[in-house]
Formats: sequence, structure tokens, C-alpha cells
Amino acid sequence: MKHIIFFSLVACFAFSNWLYAETGPYWVFFKDRGGINVEKQVAAKITAHNEPKNTGRRAKLLGSRIFDERDLPVNSDYIDAIKEISGNIRTITRYFNGVSANLDADALARVQSLPFVQSVKPVGTYPAPEKPAPVSPSPMAPFERGKKADLSYGNSFEQLNLINVIPLQTRGYMGDGIRIGVLDSGFNNLGHAAFDSISITNRRDFVEKDDDVSGDNHGSQVLSVMAAIDRGNMIGAAPHATYLLARTEINSPPDSADYKVEEDYWVAGLEWADSLGVDIVQSSVGYSDFSDGKSYTPADMNGQTAITTIAADIAVDKGIVVVNAAGNEGKTPWYYITAPADGKKVIAVGSVNRDGQVSSFSSRGPSFDGRVKPDFMAMGEQVEVINPIGDSYLFLQGTSFAAPAVSGAVALLLQIHKDWTPAVLYDSLRVYAKPAAPDSLYGHGILDAFAASGLSSTGPAASLFRVYDPFPQPVIFNKTNTRGLYFPVDIPVSGKTLSIRIYNFIGENIKTIEKTIPAGGSYRGQTDAPSWDGTNFTGDGVAPGIYYYSIQLAGYGGYHGKIAVMR
Repeated sequence: MKHIIFFSLVACFAFSNWLYAETGPYWVFFKDRGGINVEKQVAAKITAHNEPKNTGRRAKLLGSRIFDERDLPVNSDYIDAIKEISGNIRTITRYFNGVSANLDADALARVQSLPFVQSVKPVGTYPAPEKPAPVSPSPMAPFERGKKADLSYGNSFEQLNLINVIPLQTRGYMGDGIRIGVLDSGFNNLGHAAFDSISITNRRDFVEKDDDVSGDNHGSQVLSVMAAIDRGNMIGAAPHATYLLARTEINSPPDSADYKVEEDYWVAGLEWADSLGVDIVQSSVGYSDFSDGKSYTPADMNGQTAITTIAADIAVDKGIVVVNAAGNEGKTPWYYITAPADGKKVIAVGSVNRDGQVSSFSSRGPSFDGRVKPDFMAMGEQVEVINPIGDSYLFLQGTSFAAPAVSGAVALLLQIHKDWTPAVLYDSLRVYAKPAAPDSLYGHGILDAFAASGLSSTGPAASLFRVYDPFPQPVIFNKTNTRGLYFPVDIPVSGKTLSIRIYNFIGENIKTIEKTIPAGGSYRGQTDAPSWDGTNFTGDGVAPGIYYYSIQLAGYGGYHGKIAVMR
């Protein structure tokens, strides 16, 4: 058994000189940055920085010293020397001053003999986990937050209601201005209707080293819990946030019982997200019992052994809120949380059902060194997510789908409190979570986002974008009905363009109506609601029959429905 232990950039590593006969991925850590004056280079980077997205997040935590040695590049000569021996470089890590590369026994020995190499450690292999099975809704009583279901949320109401996100959304907080990096195994079907209004600024596949992040369904389903906006079907916890997608896992081939869980790719993805100024990193992966004999043990879940855990805590030190699924090991011999959820500054999220009862599969705490884990709970059973095929939805279970609800809630809180550091945020979440007494099942309890926000429950509520049923239905277009069919709407902001598209029964767009809304408010009556006069693009009256409409507000998603026309 070998453990990766990193104390600091100036402290020693605990090393082993064991050799492994098989070719495999290894971490190669360097002794220094190549003879440069570190303090001088850090000072120069602080003076010359041009990374405003990154700077603002760090400055509220670090003051003027927004960069340190871990932000400096790895020496290129060192990288080239490893590449010459191995023939490849898998990833480069600034945080740990090293690289990962595939090495056989001969290459391993040659790399270990280099004078600038501090240590060499294997990257682990992980047994393929059971895939989460779709489940059907059951008649369980919902967790009460004192609010009736809003039909615009569809089946996603309960998962947001459980952690009290909906009162924040009804006040207009939807994650605007917050950047969330998502580290996962792949993002298929990003063309789903739930993602029509999503803002994705950056994509990176660290496995294939390109910008195509497809490859698996898990990441897109995790993403939908945060980013979906399909009124009447599904609303995510932070649909107006900006997303950065990183594929960091190799998918299990169909003929293999094992697959590599790439800790080096995860660390590279985290550093990439940091460099692009994310506020939050959402991760629903975990590392524990590896298939090649280089496993962690529950004793290693101490916040200072797994390299992903150490990297996650470094990111928090740089102002990023890191949210990670606690793991689905509650019914396995492992039983406990997995890395990097054991991080001392990582928010580990466990699963409860709609009644607020802990899920049997949810990984337990505490951490091996006795800290409260998981940190908070959210709904991880019967969670609505997108279907990876088409535009439909299904229900899945796992802490993978509890964690993104918390990440979304955190986005709303950071939107409200732009000066909050990760520590201030955590304290607010802890104070208001329920039940209050921490334990190894619930951690600090089920999240209560609205209570943590500090907003008054009696304050004015800003309207969401809503579309009510068009009237009259069926609509009769004749000489006495000169305006026609009305589309009552609530508009949350001013200056946005409202688009109404009318389609015939074979899907042809026969009319488009666009209107710039001068001011936010309710437009529901015959004097102010947007309307359709029953004509097509040429101005001719349409024939009686069934028509379909799509109504969208720029940046806020849309609604779809059916119209019956008579003459």
C-alpha cells in the first residue's frame, strides 16, 4: 500500500522507492521550479496580472497577495526531460509542481534518477462502479418547506424545495454572474431542451486533450440539476450561472471490469477551472478502493493523503468553493466517504430522500481524523435529470445528484453576498442546516439555502419569467376579435426580447412575433399581454385547426403549448 502525502511546497514528501513492473500512469514531482527566484516571480505575476475574473474571487480572501508559488508554471526543461524518457506527458500540475506520465519499469528507474525529481508515485485504478439505475416516482410525502408545488418546476420541485432554494429564485436570484466548473466523466446531449438557455463558456476534455466533452451521460445529468430551465418540466438550482465543463474521467470500456479513475486528470481539471476564474467547482466523482492494489483505505480519508483531496483544499485556499459528492458506499464494505470529499475545506454532500431520511447508499462519516462528514445533505433519491436521449426526463439516485443541488444553492448565495469567502459561506450553511446536531449520517444536516441567505421572508418577491395559459381557448378569429389570442406573462427584467413562434401541425414556423419588454412586471390582461392576431407571415388568416406555440424570453428559457383555432 502506498499513499500520496503532500505537506507543502517547502516541506518534504513521504516517498517510497518501490518499483512497479507494469506500464502505467505515474506522478512525477519536482524539487523546485528550475532555479528561478520564486518570490520575485510571484511578485511580478501579482504586478502584471490581467485575470480579472480570477483576481476578484481571490482578493476577498487573500488581499493583495492573490498569487503564490503554486500559480507559477512548471519548468519546461523538466517537462521535456520526462517527455523524452516516457514519450508522453499526460497532465501538468502547477499546484504540486510536477507532471503525470505513462512509465514502464525502465522509464520509471530513469525518471527516479533525475537530479531534479523529488518523488514518483502511481496514479490509481478504480473498479467500475455500478451505474445509477433510473427509478420511478413514488407517492412519498414531500419534505415540507411551507410552500405548495409550483407547476412550472415540474418534477424538479421537490429536490429544490428540500434545500429551500425556491424562495431565493422567486426573489430573482438564479445564479447570474457566478461561474461554476463541473468536473465529470462526460457531457452527452447538451442539445437537450433543458439546456436551450445555458451559458457554457469553456469546455475541455483532459482525457482526449481536446474541447469535445462528450463521452458519457453522467456529467450532463449532474449539470441538469443545476442548469436546466424548461418551464413546466424541470428547473435547475442555478440556471443563469455560467458553466465550464471538464471531462476528467475515462469511461469504462464494455469489455473491461475495471477502468482508470484519473486523479491526475481531476487535478488538471481543477487547476484549469481555477485559472479561468470559477467561483465554484462541482464534482460528483470519488476515489477510494483501487483495483490494482494501490488502494486508499478508510484511514487515508484524513484530509491530507489523497492528492485530489489536497488539491481541492488548495483551491478553497484560493477562494473557490469546492462541492463534492460524499460517495455511494453506505451499503458496501468501504462504507465511508471517498476522496476528495474528505477534504478539510471541501463541502461533502450526502443523500436523503424526499422525507429527509438518510439514503442507505449514502457514504458515512466521520473523516478518519474525526471531523464531521458528510457536511450537508440534499435530495439524492428520485432526482429528476435529463434523459441522455431526446428531450425527456428520468429519475436517478446517488450522491452524484445531491451535490449539484448544493452547488446551485451556493451559486445563489454568492450572487446575493458577493463578498462571502468560502469560510463565511460554510458557517452560514452550517448554522441554518437541520437537524442542528452534527453526526456521521447527516453531517450538519439538510441545507436550508433561504435561511442561510439572511434575506427577510417578508420582503418583496421579484417575479420569475412565467407564461400562463393563453386565452381564450379555443380562439375564434373573426371581425369581433381583432387582437386574437393573448399570452399572459410575468417578466422579471426590463429590456429583454420576448419571442412568440407559432407552428402548424407539421412543425412549420408560420409566424414569429418579437417584442422588447420596456419594464419588468406582469402583463396578463387584454390591454397589455402579448398577442397573436391569427395571421401567418404573409398576413393571411390561418385555417381552423391545432397549432403549437413556443414563447421565450432571451436568457430566461421558454414555454411550449398547444392552440385550438376556430373560425
